[in-house]
Amino acid sequence: MKHILNKTVKVKHIIVVIFLPLVLILVILNYITEKNAAQPKKGVKDSIHSAAVSVKDIAPKNTVDTSAMGTLLSYVDSINHAEQIFGGSWSFYLTDVDSGKAICKVNIDHGLSPASVMKIVTTGAALSLLGPDFHFTTVLQYDGKLDSVKKVLFGNIYIHGGGDPSLGSETFGSSVDDVMKNWASAIKKLGIDSIAGSVIGDAQSFESDPVPNNWTWEDIQNNYGTGPGGLNIHENVFDMNVSVKNKETSIKVSPLIPGMKLYNEVVFNPKVLKSYVYVEGAPFQFERTAMGEVLDDFKEQGSIPDPALFCAQSLRSALIENGIGIRDSATTMRLMHLNHIKTDKKSVRKAITTTSSPPLADLVYHTNQVSQNFYAESILKAIAWKLNGFGSNSTAIDLIYSFWKEHNIDLRGICMVDGCGLGRMNSITTHQLVEMLRVYAKDSAVFPTFYRSLPVAGESGTIKKLADGTEADGNLHAKSGTMARIKSYAGYVKTESGKMLCFAMIGNNTLWNENELRDKFAKLFVLMARLP
Repeated sequence: MKHILNKTVKVKHIIVVIFLPLVLILVILNYITEKNAAQPKKGVKDSIHSAAVSVKDIAPKNTVDTSAMGTLLSYVDSINHAEQIFGGSWSFYLTDVDSGKAICKVNIDHGLSPASVMKIVTTGAALSLLGPDFHFTTVLQYDGKLDSVKKVLFGNIYIHGGGDPSLGSETFGSSVDDVMKNWASAIKKLGIDSIAGSVIGDAQSFESDPVPNNWTWEDIQNNYGTGPGGLNIHENVFDMNVSVKNKETSIKVSPLIPGMKLYNEVVFNPKVLKSYVYVEGAPFQFERTAMGEVLDDFKEQGSIPDPALFCAQSLRSALIENGIGIRDSATTMRLMHLNHIKTDKKSVRKAITTTSSPPLADLVYHTNQVSQNFYAESILKAIAWKLNGFGSNSTAIDLIYSFWKEHNIDLRGICMVDGCGLGRMNSITTHQLVEMLRVYAKDSAVFPTFYRSLPVAGESGTIKKLADGTEADGNLHAKSGTMARIKSYAGYVKTESGKMLCFAMIGNNTLWNENELRDKFAKLFVLMARLP
C-alpha cells in the first residue's frame, strides 16, 4: 500500500512539472497575438486613402503592390514617414474631376501657405466674374475750355487709369514712348497747340497704397514685390543695367525717373555664388538705394516710386517734344489732395481717346505662365473695381469669398490676404484647391482659357523643366508656388486612358529644401500620369 501511494505521488509531480508550464506558455502566446492584432500596423496612416490601407492589411508581409496605384500610394507613404517631414507639414489630394471621388489624400484639411498657387484662386475667379474678354481701359481726358481759334486749352489733361497692368509693357509689344506718342498725337488732333493747365495722373480707381499690408519689407525691395495702382505704366518698374569696370560698379536706369535719386551700394564680389541686386525704398519714396553683389555685368529691375506721376511726367515731355506748350508741371490727384489743391467740381471731363489692354484671357495666361505677382494683384483689384466701383484689396477678396460660397466651397480655415500668394499669412487647404479646380473644369465658358493658362510639364512656364520625357510631359497642367520653405503645385493630369484628374500638393517648413521637395513632387507628377 505504501509503495502504491508513493508511485501515485510521483506521477502527479510529473504532470505538474511537465504540463503546467506548457499551458502557461500557450496562454501567454495567445495574449500577445490578440494584443498585436488590436494595434494598427506600422507604416499605415489614416490620412492615406482607405484603399491603400486595405491592401496592406490583407496582403502577405512580403508582397509588394507593383501596380500604378500601388506604386503611387507606396510613394506617398514614404513621404509621410520620411525624416525630413519632422517639424514641417505636407498635404496631397488627388481626385477624379467628374465624380470628385478621392484617389489619394493626405492631410487635405490642413491649412498651409500655398505661395503662388494662390494665383489659381484669383485668376480663375476673375475669369468667371469678369469674363475672358474683359479689358482694362485707360482714358485720356480734358476739362476746361478749348479755344479752337487760338488752339489753346484753358484746362487740364487727365490720364484716368483703370488699373491696366499692361500699359506701356514690353511684354505685350508696347513701350512708354509708344503710349505717349499716341496720346500726344490724339491731343494734337483736337487742334491744341498749348495748354494753360497741367497733365494730371488720376489713379483713384484703385486704393492709393499699392502694397498689401502683410507683404514683408524683404519682398517689396525686389521687383517681384511691385504692387499696382489705378494708373500703372511699364509694369511699374524701371530697368537697371549694372556694369563692372576695374572692380567698380555703375548703374544705368531706363526709363529715367524724374526726381528719383538712386544711390549705388552694389559691390563687385568674385566669390559670390550668384549675382543679386535689389532696391531699398518704399512706395512714393524717391530716394532709393541699390544693394547687392555681382560677379559681372548684371540686369535687374526696381519699382517706380510713383507710377501715376511718372506717367503724367512722361506725357508732358511727349507734348513738348511734339510742339505743344504746357504751362504747369505734371502732378497727380493724390498729390493735389495731399497739398489741399482743389479741382472745380463742376468741371466736366471729356474723353480724348481710350487705350485698352489685351483681353483678360491673355493677361491671365501671362500671369500663370511666369507667375507674375504684379498682374495677379492688378487682376484681383479689377474684380472689386468692376463689381463694386473701387479697386480695393479687401473688397476684392470678399467678392471672391462670396463667389466660392455660391459654389458650395467650404471656406473654413482659408485666409486670403492678396491675389498672388506673396503674403505669408495666406493659407488654404488642398481640399479647397481641388474643389475650386473642379468648379473651373465644369464651366465651359472659363475652363478652356484657364486650362491653357497653366504651365505644362516639360513644355512651358514654371514647370518647363519638370517631368521632361515622362508620361507627365505635355500632359500635366499646373500652377507652381515657391517661397522660402514652401513648395506647391495644383492643376490637372490625364491618366493613361485619358481620364482627367485634378490635384494639389503643398509642403511647408520641411527639412527638404525647395529644390529637393520640387523633385519629390515631380515624381508624383509621373506616378499620377501612369494611373490607368
